[in-house]
Amino acid sequence: MLIRLQIPPAPTRDSDTSWRRFLRTQATTMLACDFFTVDRAVTLKRVYVFFVMEVATRYAHILGTTTHPDGQWTTQQARNLLVDLGNRADDFRFMIRDRASQFTDSFDAVLARRRHRSRQDSAELSTSEQLRRQIHRHSAT
Repeated sequence: MLIRLQIPPAPTRDSDTSWRRFLRTQATTMLACDFFTVDRAVTLKRVYVFFVMEVATRYAHILGTTTHPDGQWTTQQARNLLVDLGNRADDFRFMIRDRASQFTDSFDAVLARRRHRSRQDSAELSTSEQLRRQIHRHSAT
């Protein structure tokens, strides 16, 4: 149809608009959070470790540990993170998290006050699984 109407083809565009490229360009504005577990052999208890990772630098903030994570506890940890980050908190716009029940509306509201947008993403290997594997590899050596 374009040939019949004598419309020339569109100019060549940069076609590398992949998710990977998007993440690279936005990494400095993203945080990712999740839990990983540590099973205590002596006490036979499972401890949940809540952490937030700066995507660009892969710096992990260990925010706290608990045996019973709930929405109220997780929300308080988000508040503590914002205090710890101080003025740097304004540099981050996105928080990547999964759909776990610990991430309540109040968790999102704390971050929304600082202009973060929560993104629920479970398609790729979870951030906690990646960190857990790194910790286990490191502790095995």
